[in-house]
Amino acid sequence: MSEILVGAYLFERLKQLGVKSVFGVPGDYELMLLDLVPEAGLTWRGNPNELNAGYAADGYARVNGVGAVVTTFGPGELSNMCGIAGAYTEFVPIVHIVGYPTEAAQHGKNIMHHSLGEVGDGKFDVFHEMSKHITCATTVLHDPKTAASDIDRVLNAMLHYSQPVYIGIPTDVAFLKTPAFNLQVPLETVLPPNNPTFQSHVVEKIRALMDVASSPIIIVDGGAVRSRVLAEAKTLIQTTGYPYFVTSMGKGSVPENLPTFGGIYGGVASFPETRKAIESSDCVLWLGNYPSDFNTGEFTERVKDEVTIDFQRFYINIGGIRHDVKMKYILEALLANIRQSPLNYKMKAVTWDPYPLDNPPREAHLTQDYLWAALGRYFRDGDFVIAETGTSAYGIPGSSLKHVKDVQMFNQTVFGSIGFATGAAVGAFVAGKELGTVKRGILVTGEGSLQLTVQAFSDLIRHEVNPTVFVLNNDGYTVERLIHGMEASYNTVPTWDYGALFQAFGPHFKTKSHLVKTPDDLDALLADAEFNSAGCAQIVELILDKHDAPQSVKTATAAVEEFNKKKC
Repeated sequence: MSEILVGAYLFERLKQLGVKSVFGVPGDYELMLLDLVPEAGLTWRGNPNELNAGYAADGYARVNGVGAVVTTFGPGELSNMCGIAGAYTEFVPIVHIVGYPTEAAQHGKNIMHHSLGEVGDGKFDVFHEMSKHITCATTVLHDPKTAASDIDRVLNAMLHYSQPVYIGIPTDVAFLKTPAFNLQVPLETVLPPNNPTFQSHVVEKIRALMDVASSPIIIVDGGAVRSRVLAEAKTLIQTTGYPYFVTSMGKGSVPENLPTFGGIYGGVASFPETRKAIESSDCVLWLGNYPSDFNTGEFTERVKDEVTIDFQRFYINIGGIRHDVKMKYILEALLANIRQSPLNYKMKAVTWDPYPLDNPPREAHLTQDYLWAALGRYFRDGDFVIAETGTSAYGIPGSSLKHVKDVQMFNQTVFGSIGFATGAAVGAFVAGKELGTVKRGILVTGEGSLQLTVQAFSDLIRHEVNPTVFVLNNDGYTVERLIHGMEASYNTVPTWDYGALFQAFGPHFKTKSHLVKTPDDLDALLADAEFNSAGCAQIVELILDKHDAPQSVKTATAAVEEFNKKKC
């Protein structure tokens, strides 16, 4: 019977899933395991720390489909857990591989480094037990005879639930033999089909509601992005002719260039006409609804349950009644139904401007509202934009994409770990370069968030993905100031020379820096042909007043403070 090294088997499986790059930080319990990465035809892309490695794997998975990160037992895996928790929350499939001490060391009587300083059976399982709460499946490979099956079980769970998994590999077990035959059995990369009879029943119920609706709409939300049903969402929008909207978490998921695009919905953070159209609708097809606080204007959305068809990965809620069928196949069947029996609905262009603040007044100094409107005009087809938690995540939805049809975006709307975007940009832009799907990688972050993960700049530069980084310098944590403590010292950050960072983190590479203080500065830069070509890594420091914020931020943070007061 043909056999293969346990470690080699795992990396071969990752290769089969389309993984080309593996992120992480080398540690002595995984060094020998890392020797197997290039042997599998994969590229090792080490990171300055495990937190950045986890974020990079997250960004890579959002673009590529699956990501992988390798850390060492104990301190390494703990440092990575914040990144894994965010991926768990936002349904991003990542394999977290942890190099363990040998089997003998785990069952011996010696205190091993990276452990909790105790001996005895079970003491080496503490970190694994922690990870069980932020992964959908785990295993520690103690027996090479079952290792292949254990790996496949965990990877299939990752694919099924679109969430991270944990695989621990003791140093010695990685180089023991396991059956290779399993590699010939494909992993379960698609969800099992729905029951045909029940699927037809659900589609008929949805169609019945659509046929009697006078003001139907479609909302594309974050769950549609994470369940990878955007092709179906785009077809549904075009086929029905319904007015369509996105949420903050869904921004960049579908083109905005159709005349039926109605804007961004986030409860009270929405523009009035957008909010009115949605909340007065008598049939809401909500694809991937993710009703978190920041995605709903602090729970201020007012869409009636009785008119909502809520499409989720594993179920559909129709008027509040749950039907256990998978969203992807229901959308496919619904589209087939509409093609066979076209709707009686006549497409009508929306009568309002989805971006009423797209031409803000020019002030003497650069303002938030001017910035986001200008960035919208700067974006072009093939751009991939990552916005940081905080002001950037609230501001970027205000950037119009009506002039383009292929700009992708994401931010960590739900978990909201500041610093995420810079680390995630590494993985996302590397994946985009490998796949040839990203023409310009653009990161928009605040200086406070950047200070948490700035080491990722070294990766962005050395992997030659030529990022364009906009750093909002508003002298501290603006969103936190608006929530509470406008002048409090805890909302300030140290002063850095942001324009010098690329030279410091990549002294052997061509980089450029720019300083923008006024609307004229910004307009001149965004009109510059060389800047637009993004031929090298470039950083733009944007000087903004610490009291200034997009209107959506002001509205939402006021709601947050009121919500927090109610909890006291």
